[in-house]
Amino acid sequence: MPRQILSKDGIIKTSIQLLEAGQEISFSNIAQALGTRSQALYSYFPNQIALSYGITAWLIKNLCLHLQQKFFGQTGINGIVAFVTEVRTLALEHFELTRLILKMPRTQQFPEVTAAYDQLRLLFNQLLATEFTTPNQQLLASRWIRDLTIGDIVNVGTGWFADKSFSADQSFQKLLQQSLYDLANT
Repeated sequence: MPRQILSKDGIIKTSIQLLEAGQEISFSNIAQALGTRSQALYSYFPNQIALSYGITAWLIKNLCLHLQQKFFGQTGINGIVAFVTEVRTLALEHFELTRLILKMPRTQQFPEVTAAYDQLRLLFNQLLATEFTTPNQQLLASRWIRDLTIGDIVNVGTGWFADKSFSADQSFQKLLQQSLYDLANT
Protein backbone atom coordinates (compact mmCIF):
# COMPACT_ATOMS: atom_id res chain seq x y z
CA MET A 1 0.00 0.00 0.00
CA PRO A 2 1.40 3.44 -0.82
CA ARG A 3 2.37 5.60 2.12
CA GLN A 4 -0.37 8.05 3.12
CA ILE A 5 -0.16 11.46 4.75
CA LEU A 6 -1.19 10.94 8.34
CA SER A 7 -3.77 12.99 10.19
CA LYS A 8 -5.82 12.56 13.33
CA ASP A 9 -8.96 12.25 11.22
CA GLY A 10 -7.38 9.65 8.94
CA ILE A 11 -6.22 7.56 11.89
CA ILE A 12 -9.69 7.71 13.44
CA LYS A 13 -11.43 6.76 10.19
CA THR A 14 -9.05 3.85 9.63
CA SER A 15 -9.61 2.71 13.22
CA ILE A 16 -13.36 2.78 12.64
CA GLN A 17 -13.01 0.73 9.45
CA LEU A 18 -10.90 -1.86 11.27
CA LEU A 19 -13.30 -2.04 14.19
CA GLU A 20 -16.33 -2.45 11.92
CA ALA A 21 -14.46 -5.21 10.07
CA GLY A 22 -14.07 -7.03 13.39
CA GLN A 23 -10.37 -6.32 13.80
CA GLU A 24 -8.54 -5.08 16.85
CA ILE A 25 -7.67 -1.40 16.79
CA SER A 26 -4.06 -1.61 17.89
CA PHE A 27 -1.49 0.91 16.76
CA SER A 28 0.19 -1.89 14.84
CA ASN A 29 -2.96 -2.80 12.89
CA ILE A 30 -3.82 0.83 12.20
CA ALA A 31 -0.29 1.63 11.02
CA GLN A 32 -0.30 -1.41 8.74
CA ALA A 33 -3.62 -0.34 7.22
CA LEU A 34 -2.23 3.17 6.69
CA GLY A 35 1.06 1.96 5.22
CA THR A 36 3.22 3.42 7.95
CA ARG A 37 4.88 2.38 11.20
CA SER A 38 3.09 2.36 14.54
CA GLN A 39 5.55 4.88 15.99
CA ALA A 40 4.20 7.50 13.57
CA LEU A 41 0.78 7.36 15.27
CA TYR A 42 2.16 8.52 18.61
CA SER A 43 2.50 12.05 17.24
CA TYR A 44 -1.30 12.13 17.03
CA PHE A 45 -2.37 9.94 19.97
CA PRO A 46 -0.07 9.30 22.95
CA ASN A 47 -1.67 5.91 23.67
CA GLN A 48 -4.56 3.56 22.89
CA ILE A 49 -6.84 5.20 25.46
CA ALA A 50 -6.44 8.63 23.85
CA LEU A 51 -7.20 7.07 20.46
CA SER A 52 -10.34 5.40 21.81
CA TYR A 53 -11.54 8.71 23.22
CA GLY A 54 -10.67 10.39 19.92
CA ILE A 55 -12.83 7.84 18.10
CA THR A 56 -15.63 8.39 20.62
CA ALA A 57 -15.55 12.17 20.16
CA TRP A 58 -15.53 11.82 16.35
CA LEU A 59 -18.48 9.41 16.41
CA ILE A 60 -20.58 11.49 18.81
CA LYS A 61 -19.90 14.72 16.83
CA ASN A 62 -20.98 13.02 13.61
CA LEU A 63 -24.03 11.53 15.31
CA CYS A 64 -25.02 15.04 16.44
CA LEU A 65 -24.70 16.41 12.91
CA HIS A 66 -26.79 13.56 11.54
CA LEU A 67 -29.49 13.99 14.18
CA GLN A 68 -29.62 17.78 13.74
CA GLN A 69 -30.13 17.43 10.01
CA LYS A 70 -32.62 14.59 10.19
CA PHE A 71 -34.80 15.85 13.04
CA PHE A 72 -34.64 19.63 12.74
CA GLY A 73 -38.04 21.04 13.63
CA GLN A 74 -39.54 17.87 15.07
CA THR A 75 -41.16 18.17 18.48
CA GLY A 76 -43.17 16.40 21.11
CA ILE A 77 -43.44 12.70 21.79
CA ASN A 78 -43.38 11.83 18.09
CA GLY A 79 -40.14 13.77 17.63
CA ILE A 80 -38.59 12.17 20.70
CA VAL A 81 -39.57 8.69 19.56
CA ALA A 82 -38.16 9.30 16.07
CA PHE A 83 -34.91 10.73 17.48
CA VAL A 84 -34.36 7.90 19.96
CA THR A 85 -35.32 5.25 17.40
CA GLU A 86 -32.71 6.64 15.01
CA VAL A 87 -30.03 6.51 17.71
CA ARG A 88 -30.98 2.91 18.53
CA THR A 89 -30.98 1.90 14.84
CA LEU A 90 -27.55 3.41 14.21
CA ALA A 91 -26.15 1.89 17.40
CA LEU A 92 -27.32 -1.57 16.38
CA GLU A 93 -26.11 -1.17 12.78
CA HIS A 94 -22.67 -0.23 14.10
CA PHE A 95 -22.61 -2.37 17.23
CA GLU A 96 -18.83 -2.71 17.49
CA LEU A 97 -18.52 1.08 17.53
CA THR A 98 -21.34 1.28 20.06
CA ARG A 99 -19.54 -1.18 22.33
CA LEU A 100 -16.42 0.96 22.15
CA ILE A 101 -18.37 4.09 23.13
CA LEU A 102 -20.24 2.35 25.95
CA LYS A 103 -17.09 0.97 27.53
CA MET A 104 -15.34 4.36 27.68
CA PRO A 105 -15.81 5.83 31.17
CA ARG A 106 -16.92 9.44 31.31
CA THR A 107 -13.99 11.70 32.13
CA GLN A 108 -13.06 15.35 31.88
CA GLN A 109 -9.56 14.45 30.63
CA PHE A 110 -10.60 14.67 26.98
CA PRO A 111 -12.32 18.02 26.34
CA GLU A 112 -13.25 17.01 22.78
CA VAL A 113 -15.30 14.10 24.12
CA THR A 114 -16.91 16.28 26.79
CA ALA A 115 -17.86 18.87 24.14
CA ALA A 116 -19.34 16.18 21.86
CA TYR A 117 -21.44 14.70 24.67
CA ASP A 118 -22.51 18.19 25.75
CA GLN A 119 -23.74 18.84 22.21
CA LEU A 120 -25.67 15.56 22.14
CA ARG A 121 -27.19 16.30 25.55
CA LEU A 122 -28.19 19.79 24.40
CA LEU A 123 -29.93 18.43 21.30
CA PHE A 124 -31.75 15.81 23.31
CA ASN A 125 -32.73 18.21 26.09
CA GLN A 126 -34.07 20.75 23.61
CA LEU A 127 -36.25 18.05 22.10
CA LEU A 128 -37.41 16.85 25.52
CA ALA A 129 -38.35 20.44 26.46
CA THR A 130 -40.91 20.47 23.65
CA GLU A 131 -42.95 17.90 25.59
CA PHE A 132 -41.81 18.07 29.21
CA THR A 133 -42.00 21.50 30.81
CA THR A 134 -40.37 21.15 34.22
CA PRO A 135 -36.66 20.50 34.81
CA ASN A 136 -37.51 17.46 36.97
CA GLN A 137 -39.70 15.96 34.24
CA GLN A 138 -36.98 16.59 31.65
CA LEU A 139 -34.31 14.98 33.81
CA LEU A 140 -36.49 11.98 34.58
CA ALA A 141 -37.43 11.59 30.90
CA SER A 142 -33.79 11.84 29.86
CA ARG A 143 -32.67 9.18 32.34
CA TRP A 144 -35.63 6.94 31.62
CA ILE A 145 -35.07 7.07 27.86
CA ARG A 146 -31.31 6.55 28.15
CA ASP A 147 -31.76 3.56 30.46
CA LEU A 148 -34.36 2.01 28.17
CA THR A 149 -32.40 2.70 24.99
CA ILE A 150 -28.96 1.62 26.16
CA GLY A 151 -30.38 -1.48 27.82
CA ASP A 152 -32.24 -2.37 24.64
CA ILE A 153 -29.17 -1.80 22.46
CA VAL A 154 -27.02 -4.02 24.69
CA ASN A 155 -29.67 -6.76 24.89
CA VAL A 156 -30.42 -6.78 21.16
CA GLY A 157 -26.78 -6.34 20.13
CA THR A 158 -25.60 -9.25 22.27
CA GLY A 159 -28.45 -11.54 21.25
CA TRP A 160 -30.45 -11.66 24.47
CA PHE A 161 -33.77 -10.93 22.79
CA ALA A 162 -34.06 -14.22 20.94
CA ASP A 163 -37.84 -14.71 21.24
CA LYS A 164 -39.21 -13.79 17.80
CA SER A 165 -42.91 -13.88 18.80
CA PHE A 166 -42.68 -10.14 19.50
CA SER A 167 -39.86 -8.36 17.71
CA ALA A 168 -37.31 -6.35 19.64
CA ASP A 169 -38.10 -3.35 17.41
CA GLN A 170 -41.81 -3.56 18.23
CA SER A 171 -41.26 -4.02 21.96
CA PHE A 172 -38.82 -1.09 22.05
CA GLN A 173 -41.31 1.19 20.28
CA LYS A 174 -44.12 0.13 22.59
CA LEU A 175 -42.06 0.56 25.76
CA LEU A 176 -40.66 3.92 24.65
CA GLN A 177 -44.03 5.36 23.66
CA GLN A 178 -45.76 4.06 26.79
CA SER A 179 -43.00 5.42 29.01
CA LEU A 180 -43.21 8.86 27.41
CA TYR A 181 -47.01 8.98 27.62
CA ASP A 182 -46.91 7.86 31.26
CA LEU A 183 -44.35 10.48 32.15
CA ALA A 184 -46.17 13.22 30.25
CA ASN A 185 -49.36 12.43 32.17
CA THR A 186 -47.89 12.39 35.68
